[in-house]
Amino acid sequence: MSSEQDHVHNEATGMDPYLVGQAQEAAARELSLPFKTAVRNYYPGMFWSCMLSLALVMEGYDVGMINSFFGHTAFKEKFGVLNKDGVKEVPANWQSALGNVSNVGVVIGLLINGYCQHRFGSKKVYLGTMVVMVGAVFLPVFATGLPMLTAGVFICGIPWGVFQTLTTAYAAEICPLPLRAHLTSFVNICWAMGLFISSGVVRATLQINSVWGWRLPYVLQWIWPVPLFICCLFAPESPWYLTREGKTEEAKRALRKTARNGYYTEDELDAQVALMQHTHALERQENANSSIMNCFRGTNLRRTEICCVVWLIQQSCGQPLTSYATEFLQEVGMSTDQAFDLNISSNGMLVFGTILTWVFMEKVGRRPIYLWGQVIMAFVLLAMGILGCFRSHNSTSYGVGALLVLINFTFACTLGPSCYTIVGELPASEVRGPTVVLARGVYVIGGIITGQLTPRMVTAGEWNWGAKGAFLYLGTNLLGLVYCYFRLPETKGRSFGQLDVLFHNHVPARKFASTVVEQFEEEAQDPKEKADE
Repeated sequence: MSSEQDHVHNEATGMDPYLVGQAQEAAARELSLPFKTAVRNYYPGMFWSCMLSLALVMEGYDVGMINSFFGHTAFKEKFGVLNKDGVKEVPANWQSALGNVSNVGVVIGLLINGYCQHRFGSKKVYLGTMVVMVGAVFLPVFATGLPMLTAGVFICGIPWGVFQTLTTAYAAEICPLPLRAHLTSFVNICWAMGLFISSGVVRATLQINSVWGWRLPYVLQWIWPVPLFICCLFAPESPWYLTREGKTEEAKRALRKTARNGYYTEDELDAQVALMQHTHALERQENANSSIMNCFRGTNLRRTEICCVVWLIQQSCGQPLTSYATEFLQEVGMSTDQAFDLNISSNGMLVFGTILTWVFMEKVGRRPIYLWGQVIMAFVLLAMGILGCFRSHNSTSYGVGALLVLINFTFACTLGPSCYTIVGELPASEVRGPTVVLARGVYVIGGIITGQLTPRMVTAGEWNWGAKGAFLYLGTNLLGLVYCYFRLPETKGRSFGQLDVLFHNHVPARKFASTVVEQFEEEAQDPKEKADE
């Protein structure tokens, strides 16, 4: 491939030429669909995807809540021990346990979803997991000690693991190409909304000195499951799952529910199903079945590797420092109320930044956003580390606080939302669910590592690095930047079938955007010609 604009093509799938022609027609229609037209015609599918993604609010809420509790007076009074200065604080080993045990539960949930979503579809798994979520909340609400609270957080982690990957895969498959980036990145908004809500709730309970100061935020988790369960009952199943299972009529009904009434003609539904069948056929040329082991075979290995590392970078880029913002800011000299107020602002940036990303993600692309996000965060981490070298006083604490807000804002505009889009788009449709599960599993393992390191870095009774801990994340951030420059491809404007062809032809990551793809066989028959026969 030495020409200025490279060309790649697929191998024949063996499908009926008429069906291939229908698939080609549907692909051309999807690739030329303007964004505003897609919103106008596919708003029902957008609604269903967004509603199911709201399950991630619960996970973000709890992650933000448990880390904020470490600086909460009522929580420290109940679960803390006296340090060398005679002040109660939750021991770093218990902070690590509470932060990491949920990740262990998440891994179990990921494994469950990796099997169940592929076997039973998204709807059944979502409904069953919501029922489990209702029961899981009881333990942390009525916890009498750190061991019981830890057990409750562990059990809650199992349904979170299911929701983390189920919603991303569902969002990638429920609507056409122009809406894919927005719906997959909305998953990140839901996670950010959870963090923002939790920071506000915990701040509001600071003046409650009884056990309800920390218990009430857990009680509020019961708000979500019932309405989301009811919503899921009426949501369509993923048409890609139904097509893979050979349920073409059910796939057509699901497609109808994703678009406005009367939008699809019967011929257009047939063509859309043919496109999904053709994409599955392309992938089955390389792997005859869709077991999780196929994530490591052929070109799927490269796709799995990229998804795993891209999600791991969210843990290594420096953003985990903001999860311990309240305790971190108190350690560098800020008052409790000021630390919690700034934490609300920081988490608010996550929501605002992700919404801002929607404006330019389709214009700029995923790869540049991911690269520049890491570059900006590297400079911010360098500045924070330098501030940490000076003695703590008011100006230092406010400077560190401002940089923490900037880290969250940069993350929200770049790595946060675009990661969900990349991981939702890159896997082959045959193994999308298992690939997302594996990638999220690597992310969780990274979270366990950062969950062990970060509390020790910021806690005065442990390593007491303070803001100097930013230097460690600066190093890991730069490693991720180098990886993405050489390995992360551009997926903007590419259908799932086109991505299959690009990977099958081993196109280098930096040439994905410029390569011309011939997705369909030359012998495809124009559906109009058959209609005239």
